[in-house]
Amino acid sequence: MTGAPAEPAEVQSIRSMLHITRIIALILGIIFLVSFVATLAVVLALIGVFGAGFAIFGIFFIIDFLVYYEVRAIGNLVDRGEYAAAKAKTLIWMIIGFIIGGVIPGVLLLIAYLKFDPVINWQRGVGTMAPPATPGYAAPAAAAPMAASAAPPPAPTQATPPTCPKCGKPATWIAQYNRWYCYTDAQYV
Repeated sequence: MTGAPAEPAEVQSIRSMLHITRIIALILGIIFLVSFVATLAVVLALIGVFGAGFAIFGIFFIIDFLVYYEVRAIGNLVDRGEYAAAKAKTLIWMIIGFIIGGVIPGVLLLIAYLKFDPVINWQRGVGTMAPPATPGYAAPAAAAPMAASAAPPPAPTQATPPTCPKCGKPATWIAQYNRWYCYTDAQYV
């Protein structure tokens, strides 16, 4: 198998955190919408007494639905392998989630944010190649395959493949990237 190496486990963990955040943000948004409507009824009955609560629930409702929408956009960046951009966007919505959108979306986005560093380092370690194909993913121009006229990389000169320092299993030669790769640990040797 000479395809791109498997994504680090953190990528799936980030996707899970983003998915859970979307669900929580939607639930909180609905709760704040119901609270907003209930407070609106009370405000209309007691003009001005609960005006501050009315405004707060309305703001929380709007922010949670914005978090829901933006986390989907962050997930799309992750699916396209644009981890640095996704991390930057996660930071913004994490802060907003902590301050205005409720603590739970902020905490979940913080967990996802912390998982981006190993993924970004992994991506830098494998060069400019694209991440494994995901539905609807188109490789960026920088990761386009080499022209057909380019000479193939030289075959490895070692008679026996090197072993992975982590698991001790023999590595596989990936001619496309001119490197040895361990599929068990999903890393280059």
